[in-house]
Amino acid sequence: MPRTMPETMPNTEVTPAVDSAESEAIESDLPQQYVTLRGVRTHNLKGIDCKIPHGKLTVISGVSGSGKSSLAFDTLYAEGQRRYTESLSTYARQFLQRMERPPVEAVKNIQPALALRQKNDVSNARSTVGTITEVDDHLQLVYTHIGETICPTCETLVGRDTVPGVVTAIEGMDDGTRLILVAQADGGENKHRHAVLKHLVQEGYRRLLIDGEMVDITESDIESLLDREAFPVIIDRIVVRKDEEMRFAEAVEAAFALGNGRLEVHFYDDMERAPLIFDRAFRCNGCGTDFIEPQPALFSFNSSLGACDTCSGFGKVMGVDFKKVIPNTRLTLKEGVIACLETPAYRKDRSELFDACRDREIPLDVPFEKLDAAAQDFIIEGGKRSKNGKTGKKYKGVRGFFEALKKKQYKTHVRIMLARYRGYDRCPDCKGARLNASARNVRVAGKAIGDLWQMRLSEAKTYFDELELPDDQFARVETLLDEIEHRLAYLNEIGCGYLRLDRQSRTLSGGEMQRIHLTASLGRALTDTLYVLDEPTAGMHASDTDKLMQVLYDLRDLDNTVVVVEHDPEVIEGADYIIEIGPGGGEQGGELLFSGPIKEFRERETITSEALLERQALARAAAATALGRKKQPKDYVRIVGAREHNLADLTVEIPCGQLTAVTGLSGSGKSTLCERVLYQGWKAMKGQGGTDAGAHDALEGLERFDDVVLMDQAAVGRSSRSNSLSYTGAFDAVRKLFAATRAAKQIGLTVGDFSFNTAGGRCETCNGAGTITVEMHFMADIEVTCEDCQGKRYGRRVLDVEYRGKNIADIFDMTVAEGVEFFRETRSLLRKLEPLVDVGLGYLRMGQTTATLSGGEAQRLKLATYIADGRKRGDTKPVLFIFDEPTVGLHMLDISTLLSSLKKLVDLGHTVIVIEHNIDFIAQCDHIIDLGPGAGPAGGQLVATGTPREVANTKESVTGRYLAELLDAN
Repeated sequence: MPRTMPETMPNTEVTPAVDSAESEAIESDLPQQYVTLRGVRTHNLKGIDCKIPHGKLTVISGVSGSGKSSLAFDTLYAEGQRRYTESLSTYARQFLQRMERPPVEAVKNIQPALALRQKNDVSNARSTVGTITEVDDHLQLVYTHIGETICPTCETLVGRDTVPGVVTAIEGMDDGTRLILVAQADGGENKHRHAVLKHLVQEGYRRLLIDGEMVDITESDIESLLDREAFPVIIDRIVVRKDEEMRFAEAVEAAFALGNGRLEVHFYDDMERAPLIFDRAFRCNGCGTDFIEPQPALFSFNSSLGACDTCSGFGKVMGVDFKKVIPNTRLTLKEGVIACLETPAYRKDRSELFDACRDREIPLDVPFEKLDAAAQDFIIEGGKRSKNGKTGKKYKGVRGFFEALKKKQYKTHVRIMLARYRGYDRCPDCKGARLNASARNVRVAGKAIGDLWQMRLSEAKTYFDELELPDDQFARVETLLDEIEHRLAYLNEIGCGYLRLDRQSRTLSGGEMQRIHLTASLGRALTDTLYVLDEPTAGMHASDTDKLMQVLYDLRDLDNTVVVVEHDPEVIEGADYIIEIGPGGGEQGGELLFSGPIKEFRERETITSEALLERQALARAAAATALGRKKQPKDYVRIVGAREHNLADLTVEIPCGQLTAVTGLSGSGKSTLCERVLYQGWKAMKGQGGTDAGAHDALEGLERFDDVVLMDQAAVGRSSRSNSLSYTGAFDAVRKLFAATRAAKQIGLTVGDFSFNTAGGRCETCNGAGTITVEMHFMADIEVTCEDCQGKRYGRRVLDVEYRGKNIADIFDMTVAEGVEFFRETRSLLRKLEPLVDVGLGYLRMGQTTATLSGGEAQRLKLATYIADGRKRGDTKPVLFIFDEPTVGLHMLDISTLLSSLKKLVDLGHTVIVIEHNIDFIAQCDHIIDLGPGAGPAGGQLVATGTPREVANTKESVTGRYLAELLDAN
């Protein structure tokens, strides 16, 4: 979908901010080292001309809504995609006339384009970090080529035996060893066994080996042999010598042929000794169990060959949520750690648990979390009791308690009980590995592939760096291992080392997803390609930005053209070429302010270059203000004993009535602390759900708040039918205004006819969507503008109705700021629209779909809606707001607007907590809580707390180091 609704091309002549040399170059036929664009009028772009150098890193910057994405994605990428499709088959080209060409006069020397957007559209539960980065594909091949299948019963290596291999094994025995080679000939049905024995004699096989004794078929009672399903035929008796290789080979070949690929080698001088078993089939020579031979599909949980039969490859099954069963692991058994057994109805089951634990000598007065793994497993899964050294009866465990309840589901109270503790539980068969037993039995260097999936990327990198393999195995997979190490190195370099390979893709943030796609692109080693990225630093700590820049440089050095829409000062300073769009957002933007190398950019006075110079002064002034007004808050919110995920029994104090930033490296535990523990814990306290609340001891100080509001980066709507007007509730008032006009009344139009979601006034060709999706099958679907309504969503009857000279499609084309002026006299609409301007969203088109908003824009839209509702109610009760990186998508100047809005909330008595990485924003907060010191297992600790200056003076804080650089810069 386009980022904003199509608009009429402006007639205003705009003089592009391009020097004379560049103008001459654009007008002439440039060499192939530049992408040249002339007369770009996409959305609010005002006929700009610019060039983008091939093989360079170009950053497009400017204030929010200025037209950066319109240039990068809706023009540059869209045209590259269109031209690529033009090079495809006739089937593909039939849709070209329906693909909307960007409104641009000329585009020259453009390369095939790839877009990496700052959003996560993955909803498939089967997609993981490993599958997206293609690390899984390479691991599957490694395990196929050198994986060793181990029989779980015999703990021996499973493989296919060959004639040369068996001969080599025999020749490796001591000279003079006497052997008997035996093949088990299938006897078939009872009525055919006499014929089978007769046929064996005819073939020259007269002797059988029965119970260690050789039996001659011709001299034995045939009837006594007919009860056997197989006949142990002696193929040959041999003595190990170096010159008998040919005889050994012939005997082994004959044994394999007669024994259906299976051979027994008995020791003539020691018949009590277990025979050696050789088998051409892929089965265990000890117990005869068949196994699936390693192949790529066997190690894929998306394949029916490899997926666990119980959970179908998901790793989880619908069952008991043990976080609900054991909500507080710090309690002992006597204190009621098993919540489901604490009701009078299940007192007998509680006593049974205690008796079983006494039998196993498991203490009842030790916190559950301090019991060893075996004791915890016994309590949950059950097992055999042991008392006085004797094995007692089996205890069913807590899981068995729920299995017994399922048999009584006909009782209402039992169904209620099961529903209370229902959730997704780890698959009991594969233990979350997602694969079936055959795949789990394959090892490389002692590890199954599922063991590698459960590693964090940083752990996986260390494992492969230190992996040692036999020379013959290493030679077979050297290329694969190099590729795995290459991808893992990049994933760690761009700050994703805290993620696990089996982490579901749909749980990733937009920034994480974009960086993972970036790694996959580097792994494919494409060259001469145009990459367009949307804020790759989103969700990234300042310490990881340098690593990301190196990844972008590597992509550039593969002779690719890299175009990045970005606001981060470090990325702007590290670019080869800068394009700045502005000066404002919406209609006030769309002009080319600068286009040229970074060296010239530093010497020009543009909005962004001046903001880069002023950021230190703003940060120092804000830090000084925070330090100067520092006083002991009257109240605190205290999170006591937070230990969810990697949080290390954390206790923190959040001052009320202040703007607090929670900082730290990606994966240090910020979101876990604020969202899982604080927000979900509050919901659980209020009885509003909170089933995902993280483990903690107590939440104190929340009683003073009327509400706790989470403003996360979740999309406010994936539907193309949701827009700024409808989300804020302003659309209802707009429809009423149009329905009240004389023209609408004359032709009988009602309020409902002005909705594009219902039949009546909408365009029935596109059902009010404005676009039609064309399924391409071989590539991403294409959305084309509806030919009947030209993207306006309504039929002609509705579009003919005007309010103050504008029809309803014109209202959608307005920016929010323009809408505020247009509806100045309608107070009900102003109350909905003005908060959007206050939070810096005045540049949004009122018809722009919410599915196209960035995570930061989505948060600010939620905030504006909350403010609007508060104004309507006259709400002044204290509220605790939790924001998750609201600066995503914001220019340095726009951050000031956001800070102003948040501080207004604080001035009204509210408390604001912001999870943030942006150093400019952090420097202007009242209070900082810095987590770390690292990510994943290395995080979850309180590193520093206090004002920005106090944190900057904390040597142990990584965030503090960057704060110090900003605050102390000359």
